[in-house]
Amino acid sequence: MAGIRGTDRIHETEDGLQGPELALKYDEMQRHIRDRGWLQEKVDSVLNAGIDSGRVLEAGCGPGYLGLEWVIQATGGTLVGIDISPAMLDRARTNAGAYGVSSRTDYTLADVLDLPFPDASFDHAFSSASLHEWSDPVRALREIYRLVRPGGAFCVSDLRRDIDRTTFQFMKANIAVDMRPGFRTSVRSAYTVPEAADLLRQAGIRADSVTAVQMGLVIAGRKEKES
Repeated sequence: MAGIRGTDRIHETEDGLQGPELALKYDEMQRHIRDRGWLQEKVDSVLNAGIDSGRVLEAGCGPGYLGLEWVIQATGGTLVGIDISPAMLDRARTNAGAYGVSSRTDYTLADVLDLPFPDASFDHAFSSASLHEWSDPVRALREIYRLVRPGGAFCVSDLRRDIDRTTFQFMKANIAVDMRPGFRTSVRSAYTVPEAADLLRQAGIRADSVTAVQMGLVIAGRKEKES
């Protein structure tokens, strides 16, 4: 993709989207994506990874739509969402109420680099659209992996820096004009499949697959059981 494909990765930020105004704009964008059916690919990736019940962690939940769609489509289970932004968590709690699943969700202010939960305290874990923001992705992946019980599944999806021009233009066209510069920056800071595989190698995590999809990439696997 001209201007993006083949370029070196440029780090975006580890601060997340902060403040009520930005959280509201991001909420509106994610709701639009959900309403058009474009969130379903991510939901399917989580379900296909074997995450369909149990106590589940969502790292970087934002306004909550992916996790909430998972809750209503999974066979059962509860969701704990974490985010670095209090404003995003406020939006997620409001949205959980609108979905009617507040009793099955809990939202906690936390940094993915230092998650405040004991080892193996979740059956499964997933994250979407956050990998490119983490200042230390190897440490973040280790933290998520630490919290999954042996035999539990994990799924991390994100943008991909080498998406094709048609996909990039399509995605950009469906984002509010004032959010488009941030979207482009996010793509520039995203990883390619080989780079994501290398992050896993550095973290000492074995995944079943690191796959390119039309709008990004998906890492999926299961935590090895103790021998």
